[in-house]
Parts: sequence; C-alpha cells; structure tokens
Amino acid sequence: MQRSLGPGGVVSSDCDVNPTFCDFNLVYMKYCDGNSFSGALEGVIPVENENQHHRGHYILGAALEDLLANHGLADATEFHLTGCSAGGLSTFLHTDFVGDFVRGNAPNLEKYGSSPISGFFLDRENVVKEHIYGNEIKNIFGLSNATSGVHGGCVEASAPGEEWRCNMAANAYEHVENPIFPFDASIDSWQSGCIMTSTAVDTSVPADQVPNGNCGSVEGWGDCSGDLSKCDEDQIYAITEYQGSFMRHMSNSKAFNKNGNGAFIYECHTHCAAQDSNYYTQVKLTGPDGVSKTMQQATDDWWKSVLLDNGQNDVPAQKFTPQLYSLKDGSNPNESCNVGETGGAAPCYNGVDCFHAKRA
Repeated sequence: MQRSLGPGGVVSSDCDVNPTFCDFNLVYMKYCDGNSFSGALEGVIPVENENQHHRGHYILGAALEDLLANHGLADATEFHLTGCSAGGLSTFLHTDFVGDFVRGNAPNLEKYGSSPISGFFLDRENVVKEHIYGNEIKNIFGLSNATSGVHGGCVEASAPGEEWRCNMAANAYEHVENPIFPFDASIDSWQSGCIMTSTAVDTSVPADQVPNGNCGSVEGWGDCSGDLSKCDEDQIYAITEYQGSFMRHMSNSKAFNKNGNGAFIYECHTHCAAQDSNYYTQVKLTGPDGVSKTMQQATDDWWKSVLLDNGQNDVPAQKFTPQLYSLKDGSNPNESCNVGETGGAAPCYNGVDCFHAKRA
C-alpha cells in the first residue's frame, strides 16, 4: 500500500507551494481519543491495568478555549480547518462545531471554511460482502460515547439506534453548513486496503499489531489492494465499481452541490496527497468551467469565493471530479498523478487536525 503523504501542500509555509495559506498562523492538534475528536466519555475504561480515556470532543473544545484565551484567536480574520485521514474524518465531523466557536468569538472574522483530506471513508462492505469498517466505527462510537461528540444535526435527523452512522463522513457531510472543500482520491490507498479488502481482527492479536484492522487481507487481494498495477481483470472491475460508489456517496450530498463549496476528487492511488507539495502543485483535474487546474489553483479559487455568510454566496460549487480506471488494462487515466513526493511544513496527517488562522 502506498504510504500516507505529507506534510506539505495545503499546510506548507512555502508561498510558492501554498500561496493561499502560507502566511497564516498554524495550530497542530493530536486528537488522542481513538475517534477523531468525537469521544465524550465521562468515565474511563480499564484495559490491562491502564485506563483508557475517550474525551476527544472535550479536548477539541478545550483547545479552542486555549487559543481564544492565550493565542489571539479573537483577532482572527480568516480561519481554515483541515486534517488528513482520521483528521480528515474529524474535519467532516467538526467543521460546524469549530466554525460556530470561531464565528462566535472572532468579531473581525471574514472567512471560515474547511478542507477535509482523505477522510471520506465509505460505509460499505468489503469485496466478500463483510461489513468490517462499519462495524469498527459502530463499536468506537459506542465505546467513546460519541453521541454528543459528532454533528448534532446528523444525530437529530437519525432514527433511534442509528446515531452511530453520524460517525461516518458521508452522513456528517450531508449536514455541514459551513463552506467545505474536500480533497480525496476516488480510489484511496488506505480504503483499498482497510475498507475494500479488510477482514475482521482476531481479538487474540495485540491491537498494536493491527492498528487499522486486517488491511488487504481478503484472500487474493494482498498485492492488488496496495498496487493497482497488480490487479487482474475482475479486480480492476471491482476497483472501478468502488470509484463509482465513492462518487455517488459524495455527489449525492447537498453539501457537494451547495454554492460556495466544492471538491477536488482525483484518481491518484494515494492517501493524503493534498499534504504533499508535489501532488498539491502538479495533480490536475478539469473543473466545471472546462479549465484544467491543480489542487493548489482550485483551492485558491475556492477560498477567494468563500463568504462568512455562505447562504448569500452565488458562486456555484467548484467541483473537480475523476475518471474511472481503464477496464481494458487497469491504467490510471490521469497522467498528472505520476509525480514525486515531497515534504513541507507541518504534520497534519495520520489522524490529526490543523487550524489555519490569519489575524488582522
């Protein structure tokens, strides 16, 4: 499986790479609770003579209060929320929570928006019809008492007993009110291994040996899930079906089509590419206006369009969408994915969030 990429790209302080946000102050946060800043457990869970704390949502609130009290958040004029992988999921889940806090405490605020990176994890079965990832999310939702830690609008709209689905990006995304511009791969390298071809974990195996589950462990899929050039014809068909499923889940959301929003969904079999400076400045897609743009160019155009009152925004959603892999030979139709990897500014990947804020 291709490794997670970062840190650079949209969080780089190099203005040649990231002219949109390079001069913003940057706050880096680890979520620490096993559930993307969503845990709201009042007590502890004893595990092998140690206590587990699942209080990520309280950590997030406390961090915002500290930024307000000690780091000048009240003076912010622009605020950008991002994160990759579990941090990308967190960004979907908490864009409105963070936005409400910042709007309520930064009187000079002119812009607020978020860019979740590689966090739109699908709630679907693996290739042998086992619901592995969904069960994992359902379990951590209950374990961490996350009902009050995920999107309140989603919880309110859920049927009794189905609130756990609000721990899923697609269900939270549907309810996001603030400007949002996701970056993701239609066939993400983490999802191809850890959702599409993952199997259930044997509870006798130490958790630190399988931190993301049994990724890529469906029989016959080990090589293909990590390197699509090693997939056979039937596997490539399944890959393109996953791409189609990804785009249906995302494009069916009202947030995807809302004025002032947008998305950049590419074909590169990577994870967290928007935090790699080469991918961020070289991967291109054709936008709704027929013009080919890089992630960086698309981001800059989107941010310029963001309004504090996005309900008054008359700029159509700026959606950059992918093509399917070739059923003939499994090739990636987007040649701009063939770039190297670089580093950059700050480690906002592997399950953390970053806040950008500009002050007057």
